[in-house]
Amino acid sequence: MAYTDSHAHLSLVAQELGPAFVGQLLDEYDAAWAASGGAGPLVLDPGVEADDLPARRAAAGRHPFLRYAAGIWPSSEALADPAAHLGRLAAAVETAAATGEAVAAIGEGGLDYHHMNGDGAAQRELFSAQVELADRLDLPMIVHSRDAAADTLDVLRSLHPRIPVVLHCYGYGPDELGAFLALGCFISFAGNLSYRSAARLREACAAVPLERLLLETDAPYLNPEPRRGRPSSPFDIERTYEIAARLRSLPVEELAAIVSANARQLFG
Repeated sequence: MAYTDSHAHLSLVAQELGPAFVGQLLDEYDAAWAASGGAGPLVLDPGVEADDLPARRAAAGRHPFLRYAAGIWPSSEALADPAAHLGRLAAAVETAAATGEAVAAIGEGGLDYHHMNGDGAAQRELFSAQVELADRLDLPMIVHSRDAAADTLDVLRSLHPRIPVVLHCYGYGPDELGAFLALGCFISFAGNLSYRSAARLREACAAVPLERLLLETDAPYLNPEPRRGRPSSPFDIERTYEIAARLRSLPVEELAAIVSANARQLFG
C-alpha cells in the first residue's frame, strides 16, 4: 500500500538506491492514485538549493500524486551570499509558474544549529526571507528546524505569516509543541519516531491535533526501525504510520486517510 509522504528527496533516493528503484516507486504511486480516483496518497519533494528544481523535476518527472517545493537549506554556500541565492530561488519559482509547473510550497528553509553553517543571525535572515516569499506568493512554508526551537518560534512570531507553516521532521518534545501549535503550524514526523531514544517525540506525536498531523520519510534519511541506518524511500513510511496509529489508537487506514487529506489541503 502507498502512503502519503510529506517530505521525500526523490533525487537523493535515486542517488542512493538507483533510478530504476525510483521508477518502480513512481509506478506504484501512480497506480494508487489512479485506483483512488484522484484522492490518493501524495508525495512532496522539497528543495534544498535555490535552483535545484529543474534537475529534481527531470529526475522524477510529472505525476498526479507528486508535488514539488522550492527552498534553500541553510548551507555554507547559501549563507555566504544569501541575497544572490534568494534571487535565484525567486526566479526559479517564477519560471516554474510561467511554464504551468508551479511549486506547491516554499522550502525546506529554516534554522539548523546542529550543523551551524554560518552564524544564527545569517540563518535567521535567510529563513525570514523565505517565509516572506511564501507569504507573498500565498504558498505553504516548509520549515527545517534543528536545535533551534526558540529562534524558529521567534522568526515566525515576528513575521506573522498568513500562510500555512509545516514543521518538517519535528525534532522537539511536547513542551515546544504547544508553542508551534499556537502559531497554527502543521507538524510532520519522520522515521525517527521509531527510535528507542525518541520517547519525547512520541509524546508530541500523540498530542498533535489530527487535522495538523503529517508524516514523512525525509528520504533517503531516517529509515524507521528495524532498518535504521539504511537509505530510506517512501516505501518505508508504512512503519512510521503504524507507530503513529498506535500512539493515536487509530487503525492505520484511518490515519492514512487523515494525513492524505491534510496533505491535499496544504499542497493541492
